[in-house]
Amino acid sequence: MYKIVTILFILFLSGCLKKDISHINKKIQTRDFFYTYPNFKENEVEEAVNEIANQLLSNIKTTYQKNYKIIITSFVNLDNLSKTSILGRALSEALIDELHIRKFHVIDFRTQDLVIVNKNGEFSLTRDQTRLTNEIPFGLILVGTYSKLSKNKVLINVRIINNETFDIMSTAKISMQINNCKLIDICPKKTNKKIVKKLLIIEDK
Repeated sequence: MYKIVTILFILFLSGCLKKDISHINKKIQTRDFFYTYPNFKENEVEEAVNEIANQLLSNIKTTYQKNYKIIITSFVNLDNLSKTSILGRALSEALIDELHIRKFHVIDFRTQDLVIVNKNGEFSLTRDQTRLTNEIPFGLILVGTYSKLSKNKVLINVRIINNETFDIMSTAKISMQINNCKLIDICPKKTNKKIVKKLLIIEDK
């Protein structure tokens, strides 16, 4: 009798689990993931950066946020990971401020160990590799990519990665409506059309 009751209980429990799982799967299948991320216009960069920073903050553990140094790299074209743009540089630069406000330990690895002074001003930041330190401190790296979804729509993905284990510590995703192709350097290249002059030959009478 005890065995029969036990078997019936197991069958009942497995039936409940199947029901719950099928319910979850149904919710996942019916959810429209493609439109769940926030959408911004190209003149709303400040709001877009604020949203990215909030998503990153909500997804990361407090210990990593406060105790690990983080460097921020330029956002790159997903089809060419060594290519950035006006928008890519603007987003990464603005995130330095937004993450610092949210108590991330942000460092700027572009800083030289000297200040260059000339007639144009005083400079400390550089992209000259010979003047930068060869070592990146252990901690976190923020990377971002953008990819064209349609004629005027760009998807932006952001990740915070542990630079020792390469584990993803936090993510964010938004889209932007881009009307100015120069912002992401996707303008069609102009072709130089050669003008062929026609020579008219007439009979000299």
